[in-house]
Amino acid sequence: MRLEVRVARRYAKALAEVLPDDRLEAVLNELKTVVSLFDDKAIKYFKNPIIPVEKKKALLEKVLEKVQVSKELKRVLELMAERNRLGLLREFLQEFEQFVNARLGVVKAEVTTATEIDEETLNRIKAKIEEIFGKKAEITVKLDPSIIGGFVVKVADKVLDASIKSQLEALKKAIAD
Repeated sequence: MRLEVRVARRYAKALAEVLPDDRLEAVLNELKTVVSLFDDKAIKYFKNPIIPVEKKKALLEKVLEKVQVSKELKRVLELMAERNRLGLLREFLQEFEQFVNARLGVVKAEVTTATEIDEETLNRIKAKIEEIFGKKAEITVKLDPSIIGGFVVKVADKVLDASIKSQLEALKKAIAD
């Protein structure tokens, strides 16, 4: 694991530990809003070692004046600014979201299909994922025409490949053997 991710995870864990379960999602949404206000240029600015920490803190303060955030999130962001870690905002968001999902019993799933799928099929896939993992599922759908048909579901480190492409590749391999 990269050093940046480990550092971001420490900040995310600290924030998650001071919040009760009923406030986790609200603070996650606040953090998403804050991070969305900083484009790639701003992240590069935060990562630049030549720019004084005070200027980086001032930029953060301007943003926090315009966006209402909880005192806990504000304190963590200010701490990150003091320690010149604002360049890790995106990693911090990813790590915090993982802590929130783990605490709230949410599993993220990615469904890849060759064509658009209807709501009923998506709901059946979601229900099956929730049944298997015993957690609420949040699903994102990606389109990839190269899989020809069927679908591929990714949940954490598990992959269910029910695509025509993989079936054809398995058939090709079986014929070759």
